[in-house]
Amino acid sequence: MHWIDWSIVGALVLALLVILAVCQRYVKSTADFLAANRCAGRYLLTITSSIAGLGAISVIAKFEQYYVSGFALEWWGFITTPIMLIISIVGWVYYRFRETRCLTMAQFFEVRYSRNFRIFSGFLGWLSGVLNYGIFPSVSVKFFIFFCGLPATFRIPGIPFDFSTYVCMLALAIGLGVLFAICGGQLAIMLTDFLQGTFCNIAFLVLMVFLIQRFDWGTIFTTLSDHAAANPGQSLFNPYAATDIKDFNIYYFLIGIALTFLNFGTWQGGAGYNASAKSAHEAKMARFLGTWRGMTETSLLVFIPICAFVFFHSPKFAAEAATVQAVLNDLSGQDVSQARVPLFLTHVLPVGLVGIFAAVMFAAMLSTDDTYMHSWGSILVQDVIMPFRKKPFSPRQHLRALRLSIVFVGVFAFCFSYLFKQTEYILLFFSITGAIFTGGAGAVLVGGLYSRCGSTAGAWTAMILGSFLALSSIALQQCWSTLAPMLADSGRFSEAFSEYLRAHSDRFPINSQYLAISITLTGFASYFLVSMIERRIRGGGLFNLDRMLHRGEYDTTGEHQERWSAGKVWRLLGLTNEFSRFDRVIFFATFGWTVLLLIGFLVGTAGEFLFHWDSFHWLTMWKLFVMIGFFIGAGTTLWFLLGGIRDVFRLFKALGSQQRNMEDDGRVVDGKNAGEN
Repeated sequence: MHWIDWSIVGALVLALLVILAVCQRYVKSTADFLAANRCAGRYLLTITSSIAGLGAISVIAKFEQYYVSGFALEWWGFITTPIMLIISIVGWVYYRFRETRCLTMAQFFEVRYSRNFRIFSGFLGWLSGVLNYGIFPSVSVKFFIFFCGLPATFRIPGIPFDFSTYVCMLALAIGLGVLFAICGGQLAIMLTDFLQGTFCNIAFLVLMVFLIQRFDWGTIFTTLSDHAAANPGQSLFNPYAATDIKDFNIYYFLIGIALTFLNFGTWQGGAGYNASAKSAHEAKMARFLGTWRGMTETSLLVFIPICAFVFFHSPKFAAEAATVQAVLNDLSGQDVSQARVPLFLTHVLPVGLVGIFAAVMFAAMLSTDDTYMHSWGSILVQDVIMPFRKKPFSPRQHLRALRLSIVFVGVFAFCFSYLFKQTEYILLFFSITGAIFTGGAGAVLVGGLYSRCGSTAGAWTAMILGSFLALSSIALQQCWSTLAPMLADSGRFSEAFSEYLRAHSDRFPINSQYLAISITLTGFASYFLVSMIERRIRGGGLFNLDRMLHRGEYDTTGEHQERWSAGKVWRLLGLTNEFSRFDRVIFFATFGWTVLLLIGFLVGTAGEFLFHWDSFHWLTMWKLFVMIGFFIGAGTTLWFLLGGIRDVFRLFKALGSQQRNMEDDGRVVDGKNAGEN
């Protein structure tokens, strides 16, 4: 890192601290701290929720994934886009959840089921979240150590012992996340994430231009073609010749689609964003806009690992690659896969771009850290501690409890990052730790929002069963390297099975993606089966969904007031009365892009099976994909910047003029949210 590179990172940090100082003046109530008093517009939500979901650890996870799978795995994303469009059109889960006006998922569980279930699910969501978040700081800090070339230890003059760089940076990274989360709550998180998201969009465009110039498509074509010829079944560009790729293959993708649909909206890492929209319709439009915002980001996160693969495998870069490989040879375990692409970038990026990418990763790290700490800290107070209290918190007590809880999450993350041994790819670790909560919560949420007959007993069964299976799986993975040899040598199994155990003793043979889908399906089956049995035995009336969703006679805010008369055709497409003319333009543009991707998928499939495409045709298609993503991203970056600035001004105007409802703090009174008329 040159001083110019450090200056770029320092300037970003300074700008974020200024925004943080400004935001503190506007946090006056619990709803401000938890959800920016539900005043966020669509562009602000799109940019901030996207960068909050990106994260330094997510970038590194994508680097791991695409270095192994290349373009091939992205091919199946052409099917994901239509599925996500359908989810956006129907408002699957998120629209109805925003209609409940709940601040957290577990608050909804109390409204729909019971207070005891809220406490249990709140604790379970918190446990799943902090375990999932536990490796975030560790992976992020290791990236900066690799990328910046920092020494393992350092010494301060006058102190006669060495300090661990890893431990000190771990404390610094977590400390910054805690600072931003406790000082301004969701408001500060959204506004700092807006700056970080805008900066990242521009930086992605600059980095893409450099990499396209540095790695010509001819070298990329030759390297990937040679690798595919030498390794049948492991093509990085032909998805139909990639079935032998371990972990990240078509089965990983298909399971991912199923989990996306079944568990949509259950993960609470960005819980503040779920409740921050100024209306359910604004939340829906943010989903549509998200399709356009992520194009450059997706193209770059695929293209960087491809360039790294070419760097390590092309004779053209053999001498340079040997230098980087020598550093990798000194690492072991998951550190190798996590360090490979960052070390490649430090070698090829010039002064200035190194600083830009370091700033991007810092922004991604901080945006996710403060968002997750805010979410899990809030959930512990809102859904575990607060329901136990007979007397409500005063506003000051409530904010103090939320801040202390966030600090506790930070301390836990420090200890977990320091002690935990990672045995799988990052994305697989996410799958199994997330399943502690989502394994049962998917069924409980979907059943609660869409079914009048889902019962409290069914919810308890699904949640307990899902969490037990997920925790058992994690425990088994952690002790497998010790357990497998013991079982193999016990003499209780056949020789063939014993040999299998020895051959797979380094890692549990069933990866976390398969475990996660099995747990989720078990949760759905148990929820609906137990609910049906309970209804048959006990009887009873159906749940009043209209009251919970504030529809019909229960609509006191006019959110569903008609703007124009929607005909049957419009409604069939999901275009309700809330869509303005410009909203419809955005919808049809998104719909057209989705159809184009689907056509591309059909053309590629026909090319493979009917016309037997060679590598040149596949690679030409991927070149077109990357370049289209770049050019569309360049246009949408300006569009979203202007829209986001408008939303920021409207947000401050609303917060400056609105009368706060101090009772709107996440409590449920007589089956309704506190503060409702």
